[in-house]
Amino acid sequence: MQRLAMVVGFLMGVLLLTSAQAQQYPPWWLWAEAGDGFLKLSSDQNQSHRRETLALGFAGGRQFRDRARIGVMVDGWLLQVFNFNDPTAGESISDIMGIVDVLPIHRKGLFLRGGVGVSIYTNDRPNETGGHGLSWLAGGGYELPLKGRLGLVPMVDYGYGGLGDARNAAVYQTGRRYSVIEVKAALIYHFGDRK
Repeated sequence: MQRLAMVVGFLMGVLLLTSAQAQQYPPWWLWAEAGDGFLKLSSDQNQSHRRETLALGFAGGRQFRDRARIGVMVDGWLLQVFNFNDPTAGESISDIMGIVDVLPIHRKGLFLRGGVGVSIYTNDRPNETGGHGLSWLAGGGYELPLKGRLGLVPMVDYGYGGLGDARNAAVYQTGRRYSVIEVKAALIYHFGDRK
């Protein structure tokens, strides 16, 4: 948790010390992100502690008049590495969701994000089962222009999702769910011509 506090402090310092120049964004965007996810996996029967894991995601969509953008995002967290030589290894959670970014300060890089979609839990360990359910996220960040149409985006968000029930002979868990706090950085690329 100390590492999270240091990263958040650094990102806030960057935001306070950097002022973005007025931007006129092209209408389309692509996004790739990576960072730390502090994930808690729980159910009605079990509670766990947050654990640090790799967060990775991709998104793309349309920008509207430098005030909002909408898109589709695929992101996820690796809990146990999958192994082609061992089909009993591997655990991950992923999301597919529609997202909306609101840019409250005209032509500046600050944005607030919200999204809703579906979460998918994959667990290949013996006597375990995957699942899926509704998920959502809320967060924000600041786009720092780099060169040309490329930008760097430090951001923080919180996500939550249901993972369904596990009801088999070995495991009985209801209300499986996850919550995650993410600290990450993204590269965003704007393209296309405004008409």
